[in-house]
Amino acid sequence: MPTIWSGQYVSLGRHGNNHFQPNNQRGSAMRALVFQHAGEAEDVLQLSRHSIPDPMPGEVRVRVTARPIQPADRFFIRGQYRIKPTFPQIAGLEGTGVVDTSNDPAFHAGERVAFRWSGTWAEYVTVPAARLIRVPSDVSDDDACQIALNPITAWALLEGAQAGPGDWIALTAGGSTVSALIALLARARGIRVISLVRGDVARMATKSNADITLSVDEPDFPASILQATESVRISALLDSVGGANTAKLFGVLRPGARVVAYGAQDASAIPVTNAMLVYQNLTWVGFGIDHWLGGISADQYNAMLTSLWQLIRSGSLPLPVAGRYPLEQAREALQAESNPDRLGKVLLIT
Repeated sequence: MPTIWSGQYVSLGRHGNNHFQPNNQRGSAMRALVFQHAGEAEDVLQLSRHSIPDPMPGEVRVRVTARPIQPADRFFIRGQYRIKPTFPQIAGLEGTGVVDTSNDPAFHAGERVAFRWSGTWAEYVTVPAARLIRVPSDVSDDDACQIALNPITAWALLEGAQAGPGDWIALTAGGSTVSALIALLARARGIRVISLVRGDVARMATKSNADITLSVDEPDFPASILQATESVRISALLDSVGGANTAKLFGVLRPGARVVAYGAQDASAIPVTNAMLVYQNLTWVGFGIDHWLGGISADQYNAMLTSLWQLIRSGSLPLPVAGRYPLEQAREALQAESNPDRLGKVLLIT
């Protein structure tokens, strides 16, 4: 079986989103989980030695302390993510750490930061200063390393739902981390949530945080939705799946409802006609987190982060951790991450 440890020392040239300068001194080397071609993470990752990257103007070098393993990381390693690897490629798309060296006046050595940027499965990474989030001193690395993707995505999707107190919203892939966070944020706003799942509803309900959890495996699950809401129709559908089941959900939406598509787990076509949209005055939009972030003001962005940090501190927005593994135990970490019964993220730590 392929190993995730390789004792080789490799000095890379500039590639991808990180910049490596030739350096043959072992004392200034770092460890990184690298893949030379696309494939399954367990098969293609190697723990190698690399020269520590130097930040370019406007960049900051971060000593990374924690990184969550996300589904996007596996897609990135397979070459199936919207960001394509450039080989040899350091894995990882998210993390937290401490500023080591800064080439931007906005950040200084010693500051704790979180970020979403490629190459995080290494001891050091260079990140554009504009992509950094300052981490409050009373927030743990366990929480900080998760802030840049799922909590912000959940917040943005709930904003896109445009639902208010007393409204019902529905979430596909209701057992996912993003769906669970949306449900918690919705609860704080008085919005009621139905999570739609596959498999064991009782088990998935423990993950969903929703008011009601229903199975799409039922022959007539849309009727179950209206029964659960006492015939109140859904104000917004946040859909990360697609396919035929999404079309069935159009029948339980109220006039003027919004459908926000943010994933494509089911690649089959959605049989929706113009008449379904027009006669109910529905709005159907696609969502990408980077596009959304690019469309909000600095004040809106800072207000969002302030609210998220407060919710995390108070325990109202828990970000559970299922395990912590050093880089050299990446295989064990990936095995733990693949367990469907785990509660929380698996972290790679240094």
